[in-house]
Amino acid sequence: MVEDKDYLKLYTKPKLRSPYVICGFEGSFNGGDASVGIVNYLIGQLKAIKFADMQTSRYHIYQLPGADGLRPIFKMEEGLIVESELPKDEFYYVADNAREHDLILFSGHEPNLNWEEYANSLVSLACEFGATRLYTSCGIYDMTPYTREPIISCTCTSEKIKNEMEKYNVTFSNREGPASFAQMMIYTCKTKNLEGANFTARAPYYPEFNIALSYSPKSIKAIMIRFSQLMHLNVDFSDLNDEIKELEKNLDFMKQQNPQFKTFIEEQEKSYTEMSYQEPLDISPSDAIKFAEEFLKEHKDPGKDNSK
Repeated sequence: MVEDKDYLKLYTKPKLRSPYVICGFEGSFNGGDASVGIVNYLIGQLKAIKFADMQTSRYHIYQLPGADGLRPIFKMEEGLIVESELPKDEFYYVADNAREHDLILFSGHEPNLNWEEYANSLVSLACEFGATRLYTSCGIYDMTPYTREPIISCTCTSEKIKNEMEKYNVTFSNREGPASFAQMMIYTCKTKNLEGANFTARAPYYPEFNIALSYSPKSIKAIMIRFSQLMHLNVDFSDLNDEIKELEKNLDFMKQQNPQFKTFIEEQEKSYTEMSYQEPLDISPSDAIKFAEEFLKEHKDPGKDNSK
């Protein structure tokens, strides 16, 4: 171990270039796995390397009354403990000279205790590595029709970031109430002058039919496609696309077999305003105007040979 600082342990200290940071949290706001599932997908896709972790017992209660909690998992054989799995809050990094910015990924759990300390530790680590920006994500259950693209809402650290996020077809949070820990992270970024944004996706939830998607690949992809564009990650979505097709195939079959479910989905579709994602042009407004002027100049007369 290279460093043990408070409740954060660094096993190595990679040299990273102005990294972006993405944090995902298990917990109440991981509907459809649209928070930690995104980070874990990127860890596998980008072959990220673990370099640090947090001491979970400082921030998590292993067993809450009426909840599953985070109890350690042991495997026993013939009366002997042969394997153990303790709760983990882990940091990974991806260094790639082909990109301008490296990447830090954090996969953890929404803390039960010491929210401010936990958030400060994560954001302080990001700042120590010279992070450019920190992103978080959430998933909340909603009666979103599975046949449509999920709505994405956004919370930002500043008006400047909000103006940038407007290009990515999101709504902006306008509510007062209990915060997710992801929002606590964005608040902490703001206090430490680190740019940040949280994206929240809806995940299908149909209580009348006992359906709540613990894993919603369409919700995960909706956020990740924005992350990929924002951070130039060049993610392969083929696995997610296959999972989306398989899930929709199963729900389509249920519609065919259950007229009430079919009617329910059709009613949801009627009242739903879809926000399909379109990749923004990665050029400045002045360049966009110049590009438009040149295009119009070249195509001002379709019947004329403009090459002469």
